Order: sequence, then structure tokens, then C-alpha cells
Amino acid sequence: MITEVNEYIKVKLIMGKGTVKIVSLFWNNRIIPVESITYRWITKEGVYPVFHFAVSCGPNIMEIHFNPVKLQWKLDRIHLDG
Repeated sequence: MITEVNEYIKVKLIMGKGTVKIVSLFWNNRIIPVESITYRWITKEGVYPVFHFAVSCGPNIMEIHFNPVKLQWKLDRIHLDG
């Protein structure tokens, strides 16, 4: 089942040597540990890139994105297992 969320979140990550590791998400007053980035892609908002990630959080996959112009993270949707 896919649940549309479209809410702002906070993201804890580690950057270095051209890589990004997302550690956890802060949403709905909860810290959600991220196990891995399962997929990443880039879209455009006008001429500017928007960086998208699908991350595994336990049995679920969460789709998030980062807008570097607005410096904002958003949780787009959750793919619930089961």
C-alpha cells in the first residue's frame, strides 16, 4: 500500500567524498532510522535540480526529496509492507 504524505521533515545525514548517507528522518515527532538508500534520482524544478531518494526504514520504503534552492526536505510517500 502506498500512502501519500507530502510533509516537511528533518534529515540527519553524513556527506563526504561525493557521497551521501542518510542516517535518520525526523517526522511526526519520531526519529526513524534509515537502513539504506535503495534508489536515487534527480528531477528539475525549473532549471534547478531536486534530489530524490527512496530509503528503507524497516519493512517500509519512504520516498523523500531535497530542494537545494529552498534548503528543504520533504517526505513524499511511504510504501507500506503488507
